[in-house]
Amino acid sequence: MLTAIQKATHSMFDRVEAGYSYIFDDDWNPFHHLGALSFFFFWIIGATGLYLFIFFETSIFGAYSSIEALTHEQWYLGGVMRSLHRYCSDAMAVTVTLHLIREFSLGRYTGVRWFSWVSGVPLLWVMFAAAIGGYWLVWDQFAQYVAVVTSEWLDWLPNFSDPMARNFLTNESVSDRFFSLLVFLHIGIPLFMMLAMFVHISRITNAKSNPPRGLAIGTLSAFVVLSLIKPAVSAEPADLSRTQLEIPMDWFFLNFYPLIDIWGAGYVWMLLVVITLGLCVMPLAVRVKKEPVAVVDPDHCNGCGWCDQDCPYGAIDFVPHPNGRSERMAVVNADKCTSCGICSGSCPTATPFQHVEELKSGIGIPSFTLDEFKHGTLDTLDQLKGDGRVVVFGCDHGAAVEKINKENSVQISLPCIGFLPPSFVDYILRKDLADGVLVTGCCTENCFFRSGNEWVEERLQGERFPRLRTTAAKNGNNVHVRWAGPMEQANLEKEIDSFKESLVKGKGAESMEPIAVIRKGKRYYGQAVVYAAFIFFIGFFSTEPAYTRVPEGQATVKLSLRHTGQIIGECRIMSDEELQRLPPNMRLAKVCPRERSSIEVQFLMDGEEVYHQIVEPAGINNDGRAKLYHRFLVEAGEHEIITRLKDHRDLDDYNYQETTKVNLVSGGILVVDFDPDTKKFIIIGSSEPEELTEDTSSTGSAVSTGE
Repeated sequence: MLTAIQKATHSMFDRVEAGYSYIFDDDWNPFHHLGALSFFFFWIIGATGLYLFIFFETSIFGAYSSIEALTHEQWYLGGVMRSLHRYCSDAMAVTVTLHLIREFSLGRYTGVRWFSWVSGVPLLWVMFAAAIGGYWLVWDQFAQYVAVVTSEWLDWLPNFSDPMARNFLTNESVSDRFFSLLVFLHIGIPLFMMLAMFVHISRITNAKSNPPRGLAIGTLSAFVVLSLIKPAVSAEPADLSRTQLEIPMDWFFLNFYPLIDIWGAGYVWMLLVVITLGLCVMPLAVRVKKEPVAVVDPDHCNGCGWCDQDCPYGAIDFVPHPNGRSERMAVVNADKCTSCGICSGSCPTATPFQHVEELKSGIGIPSFTLDEFKHGTLDTLDQLKGDGRVVVFGCDHGAAVEKINKENSVQISLPCIGFLPPSFVDYILRKDLADGVLVTGCCTENCFFRSGNEWVEERLQGERFPRLRTTAAKNGNNVHVRWAGPMEQANLEKEIDSFKESLVKGKGAESMEPIAVIRKGKRYYGQAVVYAAFIFFIGFFSTEPAYTRVPEGQATVKLSLRHTGQIIGECRIMSDEELQRLPPNMRLAKVCPRERSSIEVQFLMDGEEVYHQIVEPAGINNDGRAKLYHRFLVEAGEHEIITRLKDHRDLDDYNYQETTKVNLVSGGILVVDFDPDTKKFIIIGSSEPEELTEDTSSTGSAVSTGE
């Protein structure tokens, strides 16, 4: 099942990427740089966040006013910085998500690549935590919504402290120190994230954390335009006595928040934990055939280190050479080797010019030895006759060269095109086994093994060891490179025909006309359309569609109590003998049991029970305070509410009770608390509560009957 989903997803990405390559070229294709774009957005977020921090005031009123001043009075710089900070955060969520799905589609989550996959999963939580915490700092009505829902969601987890949501009951419950803590977290979490990001790529050699300059400039320019067209602005100041009816939801980071209202916090926790664990165990769920790792031949290894420089996964180490002929010898770390064969292509001893019965090299992969490659190539080249003979070297992950059937041309597919030693191209041309060699493989910047095509192209151009030595080949007359992805087989076939024609005419590859290339002007128009569509997508879903948590005509009731139940059992006076046996600091004349009773809470509105709950005391020994936080919606208007509390389970009736009339406005918030010192309920609403008349005063205030 998982494999079928992977193949379908891979096919979808192949089609989409082929279209983007047509517009951007392979070098700038955004889908080939999703990881690098994520890093790029992170740097923009960090730079703009540093600028915003300079002007931010860590206080209740200063937080909102300082952001407002920065947005409107300094719109040309501060406003743009704030908008870039906001929109690039959303864009990073998109690129990270696409990067995860694409790596899954390519199968880069199992085998030796499990570490990069598993280490990336916690980064999702850290990224969301950093972004969601940033919304709190603005302290507008949207920040109020995020803070309240987040605290209610976190309160579902077992804890020994008071409910976090109690910090957002009233405006007076929020302090300036709260914003100092938020700033600390909003700086500390991204710093930790930056460290975790580099751990994520630590097992990849030459990991690309920066996109090509042209793609970076185009992306940044697009988001500057978005920041000017639709600047990020604040809602009204936060007011904990009111609930914003229409919430401009950021669907990139808060997409699961509505589910908390629909399903409940517990089910959302279960969903996210299941997804997280599922991603972590995916490398174990799929069994992939493990190819034998590369093997070093001590008799041919001279410790040059070229294989180590080219290995994309850092799987090459060195030890002292056992034969003593060289200072060191390469060894392969089996936990990192992907059996790509790039090390074979980089070994200077991998040359067919050797006059030996069995061709060997310093390093190679057992599943496809150099000797097998040589003899298979020679047998295949025997089929070529006449003029315009072409041999095509491809890879198993690019265009399917083995399916190409062209007259007077043969195709050889390698595990990775990086397996191809330049000396084989030399050998074929010097021995006149073919008139031309066409090298193909995965698209530029999209090698399945990350660097194979790049290293081969540099070797053929004489820019990397081992170099191509044939003069005619280096002049571009007999060797042609054409990278082609799985969806470009038709274009590759046209390229082969064009190459053969140029060889027959004696002009070589330099005279070939480019295949399937659009004019630069049209390409730039296409890129502009893509950038416009992307920033429209980001700009729209960063605030739309609005989410309604509290419908029109309804109000919110927050029932939040902290109370210690009565002692279970009887206190007793200790005798003198018992006191003498105790240390002096523990001699108390009166000793009471530790266990406390549960409390029972009932809330009635207009004579009907709306809420009823028995709350157990906290602590392992049931000796702590019972804590309750519950939020629910009621119809707006005038109501008579009755709040009851019983703090001993053996009582027949509630020993604390209060009856009050309230007038709730639409979107208003009614807070019901209990003061354990005065033994009275505290009721705070959007309008002043009205005490009942004298004939009901027996229930109009708290009455103590059980303590």
